[in-house]
Amino acid sequence: MKIDIRKESDVTIVKPVGRMDFNSLMEFSALMNQTIQAGAHKLLLDCSELEYLSSSGIRTMVDCQKQIQAQKGTMAFCMLNEQIKELFQVVQLDKLFKIYPTEFEALDKMMA
Repeated sequence: MKIDIRKESDVTIVKPVGRMDFNSLMEFSALMNQTIQAGAHKLLLDCSELEYLSSSGIRTMVDCQKQIQAQKGTMAFCMLNEQIKELFQVVQLDKLFKIYPTEFEALDKMMA
């Protein structure tokens, strides 16, 4: 898995590319922890190129949410493909996370 990170104003955009499974979770988790510890308080995960999210990946997302909430921050998602969107609904992550259809809409809400 490849992970791109960039900033738009005060929002840190993390874009995982490929599969988020057991083999890539340590790298992703370490990067998210480092990003949050470095002071990122608004995280947006652009999932437009995320092909697969394992159950371990879901757990990692929940852990990241707890960590950023402890820092008084927020975390949101955008551009979920149909399979991942359905997974979020089944495990009710759509109630835990803000999910936006586009990056533009997510940034508009998060920068307000």
